[in-house]
Amino acid sequence: MKNELLTGTIGTAVSAVGTATQTNEMLQTISLVITIIGGLITFIIVPLVSWYQRAKKDGKIDTNEAKEGAKIIIEGSQEIKNQVEEQKKGK
Repeated sequence: MKNELLTGTIGTAVSAVGTATQTNEMLQTISLVITIIGGLITFIIVPLVSWYQRAKKDGKIDTNEAKEGAKIIIEGSQEIKNQVEEQKKGK
């Protein structure tokens, strides 16, 4: 009886530790996803919408304006990559 109780207690403790570890990993994953979404909004979507509104004022988007839009996407992607790498270092 005591052996079964000890085995059950150890099993419960191992299960609790496993659950806590999984919860921590889940929270880290959620945090990473939120960082990526926030970066997309901050560094790509908002600047791209502003760029589009400015570029469309004359009714067309010329080559220089298209290059500016591409630059926004490239720089925004790099900034998101930097943020994700910084967050991974913090783990």
